[in-house]
Amino acid sequence: MNWPRGWFWPLLIGLNFLLHAPFFNRPPSSIHVWRQCNTLAVARNFYEEDMNILRPRVDRRNDTDGVTGMQFPSYEWAVAGSYKLFGFHEALPRLINWLIYMAGVVAFYLLVRQISGRAWLGAVGAWCMAWSPELFYHGINALPDILALTASIAGLYWFGQWRTTQKPGNLVLSMLAITLAGLTKLQFLAVGFPIAVFVVQDILKRRLGWAQLLQLAGFAVVTVAVPLAWYAYALRLIEASGLADFGIEFRPATDAATALNIIRKNLISDLPELLVGYGTLGLLLAGLWFLARRTPVRHPWFLPLLVWGLGVSAYYFIELAQMKLHTYYLMPLLPLLLLIAVWGAAQLASIPRARPWLLAFLLFQPLWATIRIDWGRWLHHSPDVAPELFNPVTRAQLEAATPANVRCLVGPDNSGCISLYYLHKKGFGFGTAADLLAPTASGQLYIESCITKGARYLYTNDSTVLTHPTLQRYLGRQLNQTGAFRVLELRHPAVSTAALSPVIQPVQRQ
Repeated sequence: MNWPRGWFWPLLIGLNFLLHAPFFNRPPSSIHVWRQCNTLAVARNFYEEDMNILRPRVDRRNDTDGVTGMQFPSYEWAVAGSYKLFGFHEALPRLINWLIYMAGVVAFYLLVRQISGRAWLGAVGAWCMAWSPELFYHGINALPDILALTASIAGLYWFGQWRTTQKPGNLVLSMLAITLAGLTKLQFLAVGFPIAVFVVQDILKRRLGWAQLLQLAGFAVVTVAVPLAWYAYALRLIEASGLADFGIEFRPATDAATALNIIRKNLISDLPELLVGYGTLGLLLAGLWFLARRTPVRHPWFLPLLVWGLGVSAYYFIELAQMKLHTYYLMPLLPLLLLIAVWGAAQLASIPRARPWLLAFLLFQPLWATIRIDWGRWLHHSPDVAPELFNPVTRAQLEAATPANVRCLVGPDNSGCISLYYLHKKGFGFGTAADLLAPTASGQLYIESCITKGARYLYTNDSTVLTHPTLQRYLGRQLNQTGAFRVLELRHPAVSTAALSPVIQPVQRQ
């Protein structure tokens, strides 16, 4: 079966771009908007404050300089670099991630072609990956996992090229790509499992000389030690700053019942609907069926892929709690699932009466991705951002209500980052009005502690904050009202208690 090379890539990339084009200028929104805002806050802080990649900064920084630990901010730093070149634009992070996403699609094409020896199967793999609904959504979101996925696939492909050609340049490229993948998201180091199997096989068959063994030793040390060293450093940054916006920890399920519920949800909903999509699901089921009937145990990639599968399965259970609400944590499983789907496509293509099914599955993939994501998340879904913040006009009015670079107290916002990012402010956050009254280690109420540490203004869209008798002692002049949001000066009652004025008339209404 031949694949028409002339039109395939323009069709895939062009169609994917056109379906995303209406949303490139959209600010962070919809599912996992909090993660997008935290990522973009780090990028903007690189751009505005310091481009030192070793010192990422968040917005909810309390009275610190905001430097804290996180995954290696490779994507965030690249976005900041684009801001330096072109100025701040909401479209730049989305365009950069889309380019990385398309690079991953090309890398997967090359990997599948390398494994199968057939270009048309590489094209099937690329097509399936391009229309994964989860990738289709996050492919233009500020999410570093896309970079990690692309780098891991490219790294595995270049390693395969090195085994074939023995050119050191391919091994260097593989090492750099896999190191970048592990730095950006540690779980993508699982791509090292098939590499380890190949190395062991080659050693047992005496295919490697001392020069190659030394090269591989350096490869192993760099790809493992550098990411681990970064995460050890990141944990120290978190401990030093006390800012834990980014969790760096293992999160297994707490009990068997919870684990079973998460696994059931992943299998019944997340995997077919979002991770692979219903079109690819047909190919995946066909692949599993044919694997059970005729397992290709003699294929040189069979054992490496099997061990890779065991490795990502171990990761899945180690991070099972994250799989409950974060489908993108399933991305390390995606290349393996798509390889099974490609196997299913190869078997269907060999059966003349099954070829119409193969074509139908392939054609349904972009349709489902568009329905599930364009319709379900961007066109007819809440942006999960307060309307006053999502609207650029009212957002600009609220941002301008207080001076730049002055600490603010912002909430209610359980994410700790969405409102601060949209308001372009730094400082403190709170989740509920009750949080403002919580005692701190110093014996002060939280609101008083924030004021003591430098908070000068309050942004809130919770009217109960303004009417609470205890909180009114800390509220000064109202500077702005835009929709449900009010902006007020904060004051320490110990500093000025003689002229406590009530929360008074708004300066501006929208």
